[in-house]
Amino acid sequence: MKTLFSNKSAIEQKKLNVVGGFFVFTFYVILFFAFKDDPFFGDAISTVSRAARHIYDSHFTSIAYPPGLDPGHPITFPLLYACLWKMFGLQLPVSHLVNLIFSLGIVFYVWKWVKRELTSVHAWVACLLLLCTPLFISQSVQMNTHLPLTFFTLGFAYSLRFDQKSGQILFPILMLLTHLQALYFVAPLWLWWFFQHSEKSVQARVTYMGKMLVLPLSIFAAWLLYHHSIEGWYLSSPTYSGHRGMPSFKRILINLVLADWRISDYGQIALFIIPVFVVFRRDFRGRWNNPLVFFLAVYFFNAIALAVTTQTGPAHRYLLACVPFLILANAYMFERVKRRVWIVVIPILLSGHFWFYPGKVMGDATLAFRDVFPLLEQIDKAFEGQVMHSYAPLSNPGKFTHLNDDSTSRMALYDIDINTVNYILRSNISGDFKEEELKRLRDTWSVKTYESGNVYVEVYVHPDIKGMQSTKRKIGRLERWMLILKEAIKGKDSH
Repeated sequence: MKTLFSNKSAIEQKKLNVVGGFFVFTFYVILFFAFKDDPFFGDAISTVSRAARHIYDSHFTSIAYPPGLDPGHPITFPLLYACLWKMFGLQLPVSHLVNLIFSLGIVFYVWKWVKRELTSVHAWVACLLLLCTPLFISQSVQMNTHLPLTFFTLGFAYSLRFDQKSGQILFPILMLLTHLQALYFVAPLWLWWFFQHSEKSVQARVTYMGKMLVLPLSIFAAWLLYHHSIEGWYLSSPTYSGHRGMPSFKRILINLVLADWRISDYGQIALFIIPVFVVFRRDFRGRWNNPLVFFLAVYFFNAIALAVTTQTGPAHRYLLACVPFLILANAYMFERVKRRVWIVVIPILLSGHFWFYPGKVMGDATLAFRDVFPLLEQIDKAFEGQVMHSYAPLSNPGKFTHLNDDSTSRMALYDIDINTVNYILRSNISGDFKEEELKRLRDTWSVKTYESGNVYVEVYVHPDIKGMQSTKRKIGRLERWMLILKEAIKGKDSH
């Protein structure tokens, strides 16, 4: 494909690759040293560290999640982390290094894909957009399984696009052994291949797909049989029955709207400016081979599938694997718009790092949630020796967050009457408190508030414990309006 930059000499493009590679490598070195001591957080605990620590503590005699805490996902990555801890020590930097390697792999695949069809300039534009995306950076410094799932998904799409048969078998295996959501990426990507190869007969296409899927589906079936043998169920976890399953029709519609919000949230709306502009100008080229088609296939399939199979809708990271395809589409359309458009795109994308919704539970889609870590350290010092009860993610003990911390200063509040505990933690990163509980806490308990950036943590102290002066935070008008809106959408049962 000839472009404006095709006439650049091989030496110039090689120099650009060296400079770009050095920049990316330096960026990842900085990321590692800046975040290597961050603890496991949120779903990285429920899907990775809790199981990895269980395997590690059992000396590999129990390759499973802790009893009663199995979310249903394959145990591959918890086992990987447990093995690495056994070899290199029970340390957070080891875990972060693994995650950053997958993150770097995603950058490499984006670069490789674009470079193969266009030029080094286009390839590095795509990498720049990826490294500016808040969701990608936030997931790069957390040990969730969605980042490796994104790497394997991109590798699988690359194998389909450029007819690499070994990758068409290997990557689906790795995807299906990483996260249950892999089913929602394998299916649309194979559908893309089916329609893209319309010159072949239906029988020939179905036969080829069947041959390629035999091994991945057989290995996944073997995992399901093993999982059933130890848990008594295959996919749907009883522990997460409140989150999974067919929701009401109203909830399905809400989930679909949420998916549109999530994919464009935190600055990512900027990634739609150029594709929308090009499509409306009727300058869309490439048809099935264009990365925008890949994006539409995986995004709409996931948006619909998640809408009808989850009670709470998609989190931002559930759509992470869709983002590289949208970025690839931007790179392919690089020369279809004037440069002043790009001057708008990148600042909007970068601004997403600072977006904040008062009254909404903060997720892990940006790095803003990290302000909770120093606040928790302050609380530990101020209330040394006391046990704090809370809901996830603040309820996890040190062995699952900092790994080498066996303290039990954090305990779960689930199924416990709040009047039976002395101290309760609540924050705008914790969303499981019920309206009744909040009313009792606010009316009768003392509270001390700790704040940093947009994050706050409240320590509620039982009425029988005297001597602490309350420091209540003031709720602004915008936050109050957001709370009312949230109640209208989700109901008054959780905050």
